[in-house]
Amino acid sequence: MNASTHSNPRISSAPSAKERFAHALTLVPELADVEQVIRSSFKSDVASMRDIPEYLLSLGGKRIRPVLTLLCGKALGTDDISDEFLDVAAGIELIHMATLMHDDIIDQSPVRRHKPSPYAKFGTPATLLSGDFLLTRAFGLCAKLDDDIVTATEQACIELVEGEALESALYAEKHSKASSLTIAQRKTASLFRLAAFCAAHLSGGSLETKRLMSTFGECLGIAFQIIDDILDVTSDEATLGKKQGLDLLERKPSLVNVLWLESGDADAKRLLIPPLSPADEQPWVDAAVLKLKDGPVISEAKRLAASYADQSSKALTEALGGNLHELNPAGEALFAVVDFALDRVL
Repeated sequence: MNASTHSNPRISSAPSAKERFAHALTLVPELADVEQVIRSSFKSDVASMRDIPEYLLSLGGKRIRPVLTLLCGKALGTDDISDEFLDVAAGIELIHMATLMHDDIIDQSPVRRHKPSPYAKFGTPATLLSGDFLLTRAFGLCAKLDDDIVTATEQACIELVEGEALESALYAEKHSKASSLTIAQRKTASLFRLAAFCAAHLSGGSLETKRLMSTFGECLGIAFQIIDDILDVTSDEATLGKKQGLDLLERKPSLVNVLWLESGDADAKRLLIPPLSPADEQPWVDAAVLKLKDGPVISEAKRLAASYADQSSKALTEALGGNLHELNPAGEALFAVVDFALDRVL
């Protein structure tokens, strides 16, 4: 069964999920305006506060969170994307950028998207402060909007920090499938939910529409994180933009690692021991990748990703009126986003 049949039975297998996602991007030319708002937020008398965010932005990325904000608004009938939409979309991406800077420091990650990470290039103090700077800029944008958006943004940021705090190494604290999914919900899905909620709110959606769109965003975000966990094992360095098997090396409570531990495989018990040097760990990491990539653990993780993608699509279908034959192009594109996320591992 392909990704399309998981999320939208109306769509034939003719165009690939990647092609449909590329088409979805053509529906949101306002993304260029969002990037302008983001760049305008880098203004500072301190060079590092400008240079580090600009460097991270230049590394690229899918801009999936602002894309979701814009597409959700259009799917719900917003014809003209207002400055409020641009500010929300930019603010959410600024929060995401700040978390990337902080994550690289916490993980001591030398690489991001095939290039030196901001932490590796500029050092810990400047990168940490740049992340704080972007968070402040993000709240400056959101503070111009109404209380519902401010409250939702605050809640999403609280969950982000909680998710990061919960993501302790497997040798330091016992984790389960449930705790791994909780981390995914808080650390990743909170901003997906925020993007969909804010779009529904700015589009004048009812309380029920906002609830359903929030569910759509959150379930999509959890699926997205599970897929990232899978790709750490199944993809290569050229695709990942970082070394394969880093979650294994760092003993992260990723869903794949937790499922492997729960399988009872004796080789997985090494996850419960603090890692040695990367050179000493590499043979075990390589062997673990080979064992996992086509095995039952990855199959179960894919099943869970597909389940959350299904929940996301069901909530989206209901939020958009329940009739898949009367979707506008942006509504169709949102299903393409779900399929594209899932297609990365199917």
